[in-house]
Amino acid sequence: MSTAFQAILSQKPEQQKRVPSGAIGGASLPEIAKSGTSKADTKIIPILRRAKTKLDSNDYSAAAKLILRALDMDENHALANHMMGIALEKLGHLSKALEFYERSWRIDPTDGEIYQNLALVAWKLDMLPAAEKFLQLFLELDPGNVNGVINLGGVLRDLGRFDEAVELIRAAIYLHQDDAMLWNALATVLLESGDPIQALTFYDEALRLDPNSARIWHNTAYAAGLAGDRQRSADAGEKALGMSTDPEDQATIEYGLSQAYLALGQLEKGWKAHLARFAPHSPVNMLMAIDLPRWDGEEDITGKRVLLMGEQGLGDEILYMNAAQDFIDAVGPDGRVDIAVERRLMPMVERTFAPKTLVRHININREGRQIRLIPDINDWSNYDYLVPMGNAVAAHRKTLSDFPDHTGYLLPDPEKLSTMQAAVNALPAGPKIGLCWKSMVMNANRAKYFSPFDAWKPILETPGAVFVSMQYGDCDDEIAKAQKELGVTIHQLDGLDLKEDLDGVAAAGLALDLTIGPMNASTNLSAAHGGLVWFLASPDHWPLHSTGSIPWYPSSRVFSPEKFGQWDETMNRVAQALAEQVRTQKAA
Repeated sequence: MSTAFQAILSQKPEQQKRVPSGAIGGASLPEIAKSGTSKADTKIIPILRRAKTKLDSNDYSAAAKLILRALDMDENHALANHMMGIALEKLGHLSKALEFYERSWRIDPTDGEIYQNLALVAWKLDMLPAAEKFLQLFLELDPGNVNGVINLGGVLRDLGRFDEAVELIRAAIYLHQDDAMLWNALATVLLESGDPIQALTFYDEALRLDPNSARIWHNTAYAAGLAGDRQRSADAGEKALGMSTDPEDQATIEYGLSQAYLALGQLEKGWKAHLARFAPHSPVNMLMAIDLPRWDGEEDITGKRVLLMGEQGLGDEILYMNAAQDFIDAVGPDGRVDIAVERRLMPMVERTFAPKTLVRHININREGRQIRLIPDINDWSNYDYLVPMGNAVAAHRKTLSDFPDHTGYLLPDPEKLSTMQAAVNALPAGPKIGLCWKSMVMNANRAKYFSPFDAWKPILETPGAVFVSMQYGDCDDEIAKAQKELGVTIHQLDGLDLKEDLDGVAAAGLALDLTIGPMNASTNLSAAHGGLVWFLASPDHWPLHSTGSIPWYPSSRVFSPEKFGQWDETMNRVAQALAEQVRTQKAA
């Protein structure tokens, strides 16, 4: 076991597949004194006591090495396996932690805490049904345990079973009315169900009971942002950051604070806080297996040899290219800027920026951890710095006046533009309106940020408009529903692969008269190439920078709900604006 374990410790931590928002407790042990009195225990127990001291002082590697000695004496020692699971979980090796927890559980199924530990790791690995099962078992052994109730409520929430979560937590509050974390848990369920206003009421009660909780202040910051109170969001985030001592919590809080600053239009502060995305413990951190120092804007970049790399998701890469030419100009003719982007973006980057070297980045998954690689570069000595595109934006978009008044900063493929114009012209007469209505990743947490398809009815009923699907992914059911229930055809452009052919998507966006939808790859591509886009976005969405528009795309228009999640009124406004647009275009 020793050799295999050393190999585990030499690996980088895994990335959580899901952040267990609101989770409490876990990674806890039964009393070591109760672990048994066998002959082997006389040697093992002193070692485990020393290991517990290391765990308590956050020296997890030292604890793991001590526990390994105990396991070498008896690999079927339940408590030693339990403690090894805790050490590995704290070190970020979640899959291996789960294996040790499971071994401990099979050896001693009467250890109540092991069920909760199993549940929390399963939650982090996005194994929600398993997490629910283990927490139910835990509560059977310890009925009414507040931590167990809060955690089970969080899992039910993430499963989209909001009513069940609310009733579970409310029942516990009746018995523990002064428990701040129960009120916090109830508020978080209401928040994730799409009711930030009511959630803030319960966060206020939680803060009354515990005004020094960094977690509750952070949650208040998030809820206030969704409720449209950006200043309250920033103030609460600052309080949370000042109170937190846990590195993972600090990274999470600071990243959230960056979103609040950016939403307020405080760009320089926002970009500085946004560096929290690179913190080792940040839940949004993607490891980069690239042997270069990262440029964070401190050093003079003039004349340097740099690799400018796309980061985050596809939509972010497109958005961040807004500042790419400014960054290239700042490096100047005596330096060199090579570019690494997602494979499907390479043709438009080559056409627009003509880098000397253009390569693809790829993502791989190792034990649940996302790692970004650039497989086509082997010699990193040719570069001085790696520059994530977000850092280039931070250097050149420090104020709202830094955003250029452009008609598109990416160049379309002329041949594909001609093809898409012909395809659009072949459709029935009338203004051609592209539609996007959801993200590729839709779950209970993300759904509240998107208008439900039923809310599109007043738009789809606009007389004279010809609708075209720009929605990638599986959308056949929605298209069929529009035809069956409204008699409205949502056309699809022949030969256009909306997922793979991004040059074609950009060309279609230019050929259409207008595209309506949330900020996703299709709408970003259209706007970045100069197409007319109406974005559907929450008023706190950070790229709006408190302007009511999107400075990144000056010709675009934004429609936001007056209150979070109230899309019906918003879509009625879009429908009225679209009817006017159609009338104006026909009159012309």
